[in-house]
Amino acid sequence: MLHVPLLWPSIATPLEEVVAIKDLYAALTGLKYSVEAWEAALLLYKTSKQPPPAIPKSVTDRWRFIACNECILELYHLRTRFEKIRSVMLRACPSLHPLLNASTMRSASKHLDEYFPDIEALRHATAHRGENEAHPESHAPDGQYALSGFREPDRYSTPYDRTLRYLDITDQSLQRIRKVVAEFLGAFAVAALELERQGHLE
Repeated sequence: MLHVPLLWPSIATPLEEVVAIKDLYAALTGLKYSVEAWEAALLLYKTSKQPPPAIPKSVTDRWRFIACNECILELYHLRTRFEKIRSVMLRACPSLHPLLNASTMRSASKHLDEYFPDIEALRHATAHRGENEAHPESHAPDGQYALSGFREPDRYSTPYDRTLRYLDITDQSLQRIRKVVAEFLGAFAVAALELERQGHLE
């Protein structure tokens, strides 16, 4: 279970940072939401492989693709949240800077990109699938067919920019996502403790 450090303004927080710190806490909570959404999509994917007997195969086949789309988009949202927190939101909270572990945040972002190097390309391929399929010469590795699907078990793949991009829809992927988010959230633990020590605003 992921723990989101409680970043809530304290009685010592500069007035101009009160709203910004609340917004930062909401963004950190959003990271946990992305993990939970990815887990829900993974469960849908697993259900599509062993569906209830009453569900038609044509429906469960679509479930697989719905699950993959959600996994891709949530990974992209997660990466975007990391970037926004680091490059935009923290600027508005200078009083927290001495209490944050910037190297831990950088490390988590680096690990996310190492585990999932195709996040951005997968997002673009998913969001513009119809256009890509209509112009396979621009996206298919062989210049012929820009088709998305499962060429290997539990590995969703789709061509983009003449390269086949892929994402494993597996428990291991979920474990890696949890790991990087827990690492990123850990960078805020000291700040949360200090704000609590100072006394939270009502």
